[in-house]
Amino acid sequence: MNKITVSLTRSARMNHVPLAALGYALNRAGVLNPLEDVTLPIKAITHSVEDKLIESLVLILAGGRATYQIDLVLRPNELLAQAWGQQQFAQQSTVAGTLDAMEDESVGQLRQAFESMLLKQGRTCRHDFRRGDLILDGDLTGLPASKQAEGSCKGYFAGKKIAMDDKSRESPQCLTTKHWGR
Repeated sequence: MNKITVSLTRSARMNHVPLAALGYALNRAGVLNPLEDVTLPIKAITHSVEDKLIESLVLILAGGRATYQIDLVLRPNELLAQAWGQQQFAQQSTVAGTLDAMEDESVGQLRQAFESMLLKQGRTCRHDFRRGDLILDGDLTGLPASKQAEGSCKGYFAGKKIAMDDKSRESPQCLTTKHWGR
């Protein structure tokens, strides 16, 4: 594993430092190793299928919405690529070709790889149900909650300070949370 050099001279390179730290940590812990099991009937000269799948993940985490953004957002940042275990990211056409080559079998392998990562790293499967139900909050709207809402508190969301509002209606619990029990 190579050391990551962080330079303060170029601000354009600094916006991906948290993403670089995440990539370094995931590589060091071997979290992404299950992606090695995904096979495709395409030739890989410089970048393996695993590398291109990881690059797709990095693009999503960097806020990318289309593969053409790889050449603009990721490819120029070699330090970010090194943090994710690559010398340089592949060109967008190569990544797009890999994603286009995926068939039902390879999508199933990818799904199994992500399930394997979730089972090894996720804490949801290790929840102690003797201590209570597992509550998953799926409400990402940042709407104000009333003072009477269970677990409600002041906070910060999407660049705006969120204060409790007596007049706001509490969201129906079935729409925003899911309870998982045995």
